[in-house]
Amino acid sequence: MAAGCSVRPASPADLEAILALEQACAEAPHWGRNVWLAALTQQSGTVPARRVLLAERQDGLSGFAVGTCSGDLAELESIAVSENARRQGIGNTLCLGVMEWSRGSGARTIELEVRASSVGALALYRSLGFVEQGRRARYYHSPTEDAVLMAAPL
Repeated sequence: MAAGCSVRPASPADLEAILALEQACAEAPHWGRNVWLAALTQQSGTVPARRVLLAERQDGLSGFAVGTCSGDLAELESIAVSENARRQGIGNTLCLGVMEWSRGSGARTIELEVRASSVGALALYRSLGFVEQGRRARYYHSPTEDAVLMAAPL
């Protein structure tokens, strides 16, 4: 776990802090209030199951990660770490938290997609056992670039 950081499941009470962090991170998904509220209220017993994890330090929210699980397949849907908290192990801790939750929910494999230019994220995912499975050409916009599809065994 990242030093000075705790990870916990998010609740609807965390919505405003998540939205603020999302807006501060250009790489974040920018889902919008209603999508986030649905993610925060979706229960583990639903299909697909969804979990939003928060990383907090003494100074507040430093990151979030969202995972879904359906049967033996999970997806790391989103992860964002505040700019002042990067390179401190928080992204790693959040990824491991989603992977652990996914494994506990019955998944055997976890997938994700990431911008091809996200060198730091690609290195993190590779260090966690993710392997490139393919690409989606011109998937992202502003700027337009490919998505790298990755997967790891759980």
